[in-house]
Parts: sequence; C-alpha cells; structure tokens
Amino acid sequence: MILQALFDYYEELAAQGKIARLGWAKVKVSWALEIDENGQLLDVLPLRSPSQDGKKLLPREMELPAPVKRTVGVLPNFLWDNASYILGIDNKGKPKRTAECFQAARELHVNLLTPIDSAPARAIAAFFTKWDPEKAPANPIIAEHKDELLSGDNLCFMVDGVFAAKDPKIQTEWQKKYENDGEGEPDVCLITGRKSVPEMVHPSIKNVRDAQAAGAALVSFNAPAFCSYGREQNANAPISKYAAFAYTTALNQLLADRDHVKVIGNTTAVYWTRSAESQYQDAFAALLDAGSDELTNTDLNALMSSVASGKPYDYNGLPLTPENDFYILGISPNTARLSVRFFVSAQ
Repeated sequence: MILQALFDYYEELAAQGKIARLGWAKVKVSWALEIDENGQLLDVLPLRSPSQDGKKLLPREMELPAPVKRTVGVLPNFLWDNASYILGIDNKGKPKRTAECFQAARELHVNLLTPIDSAPARAIAAFFTKWDPEKAPANPIIAEHKDELLSGDNLCFMVDGVFAAKDPKIQTEWQKKYENDGEGEPDVCLITGRKSVPEMVHPSIKNVRDAQAAGAALVSFNAPAFCSYGREQNANAPISKYAAFAYTTALNQLLADRDHVKVIGNTTAVYWTRSAESQYQDAFAALLDAGSDELTNTDLNALMSSVASGKPYDYNGLPLTPENDFYILGISPNTARLSVRFFVSAQ
C-alpha cells in the first residue's frame, strides 16, 4: 500500500512535469567539459554560482542520467561523473583503480554512443576513444583547473554550446538501456502487475533524520532469515526497475521539501495527496504547526467542520475536496535501512 501510493504520486507528478523522468535524476555538477565534434577538449567551464549569502560557490543542479549505486565496485555514470571516471585522474594515490574507473567509463560511453547518429554522441565517443589519462596532467586546459577538478565534484559534457544530455537521440538510447538493463528471470511486479526483471537493489532514500548521509533502503533483504524459496535480495518482493525508481524518486522529493516535512522525535513524517496538489500539504502543515499564522481559529474551525462533514473547503483560494486521497508516512533510521513507524491513508 505504501509503495503503491508513492508510485501513484510519482506518476501524477511526472504527468505534470514536476519530477525527474525514469532513468533521470537531479545531479549536482560543478564543471562542463566543452568538446568539439571530433572529441577534442576545448575548455573546462565552471557551472557553480554564488550561494544566497555569497560565501561559497554551489554546483548547478541538472537533470542527468540516474546515478549508479556504488559500493566498492567500479561503476561509471553516463554523461557525467567525477574526474577519476571522466578524465582518468585523481589525487588519492590509487592509479590502478583510477585507470579502471576511466576504462569502465570509456567502454560504457563508446559502446552506447557509437551507434547513435548525432553530433554530441559522436563527439563524446571520440573523446573517450582519444583521451589519454597519462597525458592529462600536462594538458594546459586541465592544468589550469587541476586542483578544483580533483576535488571530487562532478563533470558533464557540452558540445557546440549545448549540454550533451539534452540531445534527443542520446536521451532515447539511454532510456532504452535503462529500462532493459538487468539480469534475471522476469517476475510479476508487485506494484504495476506487469512482468519484468526485478530490481535487485533499489535506489537509496535520503534526508531522513539521523539516517546515513548516503541514504538508506526502505525495501531490502540483507540476511538469509528474511529470504524465501531460494530468492536473493529484493527478488523476495519483486518490483520492476521502473516502479523502484518511481517510488524512491517520489519519496526523495517529498523528503527534500522541508516545508512539508515534520520531525517527531526520531521519526520523519511526510504527507501528500494522490493528485499532487500542494494546497493539501500546505493546509496540513498549517494544522501541524500550532504557532503558525496561516490559519486563524475561525479558519481552523471551518476547515475541520468541512472535513468532518465531507464538504469541500477553499484554502487560500484553492479547493480541498474530501474525495482526494491523502497519505501520511512516518519513517525512522535503522542502520542502513528504514523502519516504517506509521502510515495513514485517508481515502
């Protein structure tokens, strides 16, 4: 029920253009490598901008191919990553691993982009084919920004003044790869009801109070005692890549909206309506905040009276209707996983 409600919320947000598409995510990027159609590096362009107080430079948030989930293995991101993967350089004193990172990124980009008939695709494939990491430190363009590039910030690609991730043909190819990537036997997805290969490790949930900064799992099976019939990991509760992306993306967006998050002890609570209309969240937030000036006693009495009698109520000129499904979810950290403290469904 929880995952289905989050999935439905994602689909409504996606239909309204308010959330990242399947296989895409908001990524913080500090630099763009400008290359020509032959893959030659032309410049390193800063994408950071001053913070509101002007005290530091913040990376730009861009919609890019969804990040891989790294543990200790070498896994490259598509069209963006840090300097180890994109340029084959680092300052960690691990040349062998850095070489493996760049080689993995090279294989991913060359294999995926070579068949695509577009200038940005050809340019990036040529860049990875020609780029020599051993000569990178001597490159005057790299040398000018070397310290900042080695900070661990993310880089992306720009061709002819346009970010490569905006190329329609590259987008189509990435979407196809993302949806069909995965090994295993197809099974019925518990959310969509369609047959597909289950996503074995779901994306992480972030911004839960006291949980790991890298994120935690809402659905996971990490010990034999939790598994059945010889199934491993999340094959015990088969959910497709699309559905796993949808529910985690929806929950991460709810948690990132701090105006509509309530922390009660060690429990982080979020709330939403299936129609994805923010006035419902605004009204509920005002009810939760006893010291808020948003609602007077008269407003509060009118709102509660309307809700109790099943009648619509106008909140700041926007309608609230009792027929709209409303949900409240409370979660708290449990090492690398999350515990559900409560889930209220008002339908």
